[in-house]
Amino acid sequence: MKYTFKIAIKYIFSLRKFQFITFISLLSALGIVIGVSALIIVTSLFNGFRDFAEKDIIGIDPHIRLLPRKGSKVDFNEVIKFLKNNPDISFFQFNLAKGIIQHNQNVRVVQLYAIDDTSFTKHPLVAKSLLKIVLNKFGIPLENCVSIGIGLADGLRLLPGEKISILTIEDIDYAIQSLSLPKGKQQIVASIFQTNNMEYDNNFILLPKSLARTLIRSDKYSTKGIDIRTRNEKDILSIANYLKEHFPHINVYTWYDLNKDIMNAMQFEKYAVFIVLSLIISIAVFNILASLFMTVLEKKPDIAILLAIGATGKDIQQIFRIQGILVGAISTLIGLIIGLCLTLGQIHYGWLKLNTQKYIISALPMKISIPTVVTIAIVAFLLSYLATIYPSKQASKVLVSESIFKE
Repeated sequence: MKYTFKIAIKYIFSLRKFQFITFISLLSALGIVIGVSALIIVTSLFNGFRDFAEKDIIGIDPHIRLLPRKGSKVDFNEVIKFLKNNPDISFFQFNLAKGIIQHNQNVRVVQLYAIDDTSFTKHPLVAKSLLKIVLNKFGIPLENCVSIGIGLADGLRLLPGEKISILTIEDIDYAIQSLSLPKGKQQIVASIFQTNNMEYDNNFILLPKSLARTLIRSDKYSTKGIDIRTRNEKDILSIANYLKEHFPHINVYTWYDLNKDIMNAMQFEKYAVFIVLSLIISIAVFNILASLFMTVLEKKPDIAILLAIGATGKDIQQIFRIQGILVGAISTLIGLIIGLCLTLGQIHYGWLKLNTQKYIISALPMKISIPTVVTIAIVAFLLSYLATIYPSKQASKVLVSESIFKE
C-alpha cells in the first residue's frame, strides 16, 4: 500500500487536535448519505407513480388515435385495410360528439362516444363494467342501450335498467331554429363502468353506432376517428411512425400525445425535486472542501516534514484527494444502501399504506431505475472529487522552511 493512501486513512480516522474539523467531516459525510438516499427514494417514488399512471392510461386510453386533419374529410378505408391485415392490432371506429343527458331533475353535459355495434361489448370501457343487465334476458335491443361512467351514474343517481334522456347539440340547434323545446330520446342504461380515470368516469357515455345514427344525423356535429390497441405495447411507437409516414393526411396521436400535459408535468416535478435534493449533496460536498482546507492548515508542519524528506507536491496533493474521495465514496455507498433498502422494502412489503377507500392503490408505488441510481452515485462521487482539487493544491504549495520555523 502506497504511503500516501496510509496517511490519508490516518487523517480520516485518527483523532485530531481540533475537534471542530472532525465534526465538519462527519457532518459532510452525513449530508451526502442523506442526500443520496433521499434522491433514490424520491426518484423511485416518482418512477412508481409514473409507471402506475402509464399502466392506468394505457389500460383505458387508445394506444394510438387517428383523427382527420382540421377542416378536412378523410376516408379511412385504406387505413382500415392495413389494420385488418395486422393480427397484433385491434381497432374501433368511433364518432365523438357533445351531448346532454337528463335523469329526473339532474342534467349533465357529456361526451357521446359511439362505436360499431359488433365491437360494443369488446371495448375496454364495457369490459370494466361494475354493474350491467343481460340484454338477451330482458329482450332489450342493443340500439336502445348505453354504457355510462360511474361518476355520471352517481351524480344522476342511476342504476342499470333505468332510462335517461339524451339531447345532442344538433337537437338544440334545431329547437332554436324552429322556436320549439328540444326533445330528448329515451335510452336504457345497460351497464356502468369504472376506469378510475375521472375523464371517462365523469364525462363519457358509450353507445352503439346504430343508436348514434338516430341521435347525430350530421357529420358537422361529430368527429370521426379510429382508436387502435396493440397486443405488444412496445410496438406502439413503430406503428404510429408507420401510419404517419404512409398516411400523412391523417393526424396520428399516441397515448403519450393524448396525455402529454400530465406526463410532462410529472417529468418536470421529478427533475425539480432532483435538483432541490441535489443541493443537500452540494452543501455536504462544500463541507468536505472546508474540512480538507482546515486539515491542510492543521497539518502544515507534517506536510513540511514530508516535503523535506523527499515527498513531491503531487504526493501531497494525492494524500488530500484520497482523503476527500474516500469520505465521498464511503458516504455515497452508505446512502445507496440505505436508499435501495428502504425502496425495496416498500416495493415488496408496502410499509407505507394508503386508504383504499380514498385512493385506488393500497400502498405508495415505487420503481427503481438503475440508470437514475448510477447517475446519482456518479454525481455524488464527482462532486466529492471536485471538492478536493483546491485544498490539495494549497497543500502542495506549503513552504517547508516557514512551516518548520513556525512549529
